[in-house]
Amino acid sequence: MKTLVILFASSKSLHMFDKVFAGKSSFERSLDWAQKVKEIVDSEIILFGDYSIKKECLLSLDQMNLQCSCRFEEEWTVHKLFQEFSNVTKEKNAENILFAWADSPFINSEITKKILDDHLEYSAEYTFADGYPEGLCPEALNSGTSSILSELSMTLQKEVGEKEVCRTSIFDLIKTDINSFEIETVISDEDYRLFRLHFNCGTKANLLACTNLFALGIENLSLEEISQKAVKCEKILKTLPSYYAIQITDKVNLSSIYKPDILEKQDGRAFMPLSDFKALIEKISLFSENAVVSLSAWGEALCHPDLPEMIATVLEKPALSVLLETDGLLMTETLADKIKSIVDSAADRISGGEIQEKIYWIVTLDSFSPLKYKEVNGTFDSYEKAFSSVGLLQKYFPSQVYPQFTRMNENENELEAFFRFWSDKQSPSAGKLIVQKYDSFCQLLPDRKPADLSPLERNPCWHIRRDMTILVDGSVSFCRSCLKNGIIGNAFKEKLEDIWARLDSEVKCQMNSKYSKFCEKCDEYYTFNF
Repeated sequence: MKTLVILFASSKSLHMFDKVFAGKSSFERSLDWAQKVKEIVDSEIILFGDYSIKKECLLSLDQMNLQCSCRFEEEWTVHKLFQEFSNVTKEKNAENILFAWADSPFINSEITKKILDDHLEYSAEYTFADGYPEGLCPEALNSGTSSILSELSMTLQKEVGEKEVCRTSIFDLIKTDINSFEIETVISDEDYRLFRLHFNCGTKANLLACTNLFALGIENLSLEEISQKAVKCEKILKTLPSYYAIQITDKVNLSSIYKPDILEKQDGRAFMPLSDFKALIEKISLFSENAVVSLSAWGEALCHPDLPEMIATVLEKPALSVLLETDGLLMTETLADKIKSIVDSAADRISGGEIQEKIYWIVTLDSFSPLKYKEVNGTFDSYEKAFSSVGLLQKYFPSQVYPQFTRMNENENELEAFFRFWSDKQSPSAGKLIVQKYDSFCQLLPDRKPADLSPLERNPCWHIRRDMTILVDGSVSFCRSCLKNGIIGNAFKEKLEDIWARLDSEVKCQMNSKYSKFCEKCDEYYTFNF
């Protein structure tokens, strides 16, 4: 009964060949794991990879003196992946596949054995581990099932099959008809998913998490011990910003009741100069490498005369995406078409194996009627324009437009109607929507929450671990909810890494349930951007 150990090497994994683990790369360490599988079951190693990194892959294999079959393609779609699963298992007369990404340096042999044992004992078609940090566990797939999924990905689920391979591709396809497959799950005693740990070397942030985990001396530890060490290390919980909220202008069209007006004036500097913005994006790219850049922090981005050039500046960096949160009132066919041309000409995002769009649009509606729109935003007149902007944007940016409803006591009675309408696939947003939590900004605004959704146990705040908020003059706020209070630096004048390091102490304190004067009054800690 033969098992194929298939490793997937993506060119979008930016640090797969970095030799940062005592002279070894994550690519080499994943191959070390693959060789150990032979101690568990009769197996053979197969490498699937992007043709653009064929040379690097073969060089590493040669240096390791390792012989294995390799299949390189110019492009890997989900259908191509399953098609090759089916082909190679037939060629090798193999019954099962163990699948993992080749940039995962800590794939665990203990959990590998457990997954394989369960997969074989229960004659499963697909077996995976759940609850553990990502990157530590492989997936097991039956060879016959791979053939079924290959067929499914070019027929009933052709839309899924045409997508680029990402880290969740196997389960993403299976879940489209999940009741048709025999699935086994190895579940962690403790659920580590809430920490959103990704132990792969696809991005700079994940590489940093991996090197910090390796520095803890985990080589001979159990999977549970490794997971426990990871969630107790502040250098793993806080790596690099993945979301930058930039105030390119302080101008607004509407005075909404859930938005404070304290930021409306920045010493007469209404617009961030394009030259300053370009320099800032260069810093962000060098520091974080991979991130989503919002141009809508405390201002209507569509007011900025250089908005198209700013979007182009972000998208020139292949690992940065752009987000625009707008009231939609200034959106026109001409502007949408111009921005679409910029987006279309930009290269696909290098996302380290995760799904990342070039651009995201959020349209703030917060109501389902003109009357409620006036109550929230102070005017009847803009409702139709705001509503119609969703369809206009969807025309140019399909599947990238999200109408948003900020949930408050004042509009709670329209939440169901809003959800029912916009979640319909036939709606102007094609079923996309966001229901946003109300933020009182550390109790600056009245408490308007219709429900308390905070977890029973408080976690270290996501925003001070993953976000950076930069105001129009370059000032960096302690966090978004602090507004102009607690400025910790200036992104135009200082290194971003120096500013970012000033939040380390707060993360350490929060891990020990100690909170600053801002944080103790805030309940945004459990909300998450990117």
